[in-house]
Amino acid sequence: MKLTIIGNRSPFPVKDGGCPSYLLEFDDQKILIDIGPGSLQELNKHINYYELTAIVISHLHGDHFEDLLPLHYAIMLDIMAGRRKEALAVYLPYDEGKELDYIRAKVGKEYYLQSINEETKLNFANLDFSFKKSNHPKECYAMRISNGNKTLAYTADTGWDDNLISFLNGSNLLLAEASLLEKDKEKTNMGHLTVKEAVNFGVKAKTEQLLLTHLGAYYLREDIKVEIEEVDIPVELSKVGLTYEI
Repeated sequence: MKLTIIGNRSPFPVKDGGCPSYLLEFDDQKILIDIGPGSLQELNKHINYYELTAIVISHLHGDHFEDLLPLHYAIMLDIMAGRRKEALAVYLPYDEGKELDYIRAKVGKEYYLQSINEETKLNFANLDFSFKKSNHPKECYAMRISNGNKTLAYTADTGWDDNLISFLNGSNLLLAEASLLEKDKEKTNMGHLTVKEAVNFGVKAKTEQLLLTHLGAYYLREDIKVEIEEVDIPVELSKVGLTYEI
C-alpha cells in the first residue's frame, strides 16, 4: 500500500497544505480518504480525478468533505467525455446534520452516495475497510484498512478513547490526529488530541510507525515538532505531497 498526504491542516488551508485528505493506493485501487478544502490541486499532482476508485469520508465537518463539491464538476465532465464510465462511489456517515442534505442538493448523478457506520465493511479488490466511532461531537469514524498483509490505521478526528486504541491496535502505520499544542489542551473537550496525546496514543496502540496529521492551521511546524516526545516508535509529522510505503 502507498499513502500520499494530500492535505493535513485544520480547520482551514494554509500555505503549506490544505485540509485533511489522503490518497491510498494498492494494486489498481485509488481510494481518497477525506477531501477537505484545498485537496484537489494537490490530488491532481498525483493522479487524474477520473482514476479515483472511491472516496471515504470520516465525518461531515467542512474541513473533511468540502472539496467534494468542486470535484463533482470534474467527475461530471469525465463521464461526459468518456474518461470515466460510472459514478464515483462516496462513502460517508448519514448523520442527522444538515451537511448531507447540502451535499445532495449540490451534486448529481456523478456521485453514488452510500452510508457508513460501525457495522460497515468495505472491500475494494483486496483492500478491506472497517470502522469504529471516534470520540468527537460530530458522528465520526476511525478506519482500519488492511490488504491481508499490512494494516493502515486512521484515527480521524477524536479525543482520547481507549476503545479506539483497541480497534486500531497493531497497525503498520497509524495516521493520528494531533490538533493541539499543550498550551491549548483545554480544547481537547472538542474531540481532538494534543501532539503529546497523539504520541501516547500511538505507543499504546502498538503501531510500528506513527504519522501525525490534522495539524492546527494556526501553529508553525517547528512549534509542533517541539512537542513530539522521544518514544520507542518512529514518529513523524506528515508532510503534504510525501508518499509513505506501508
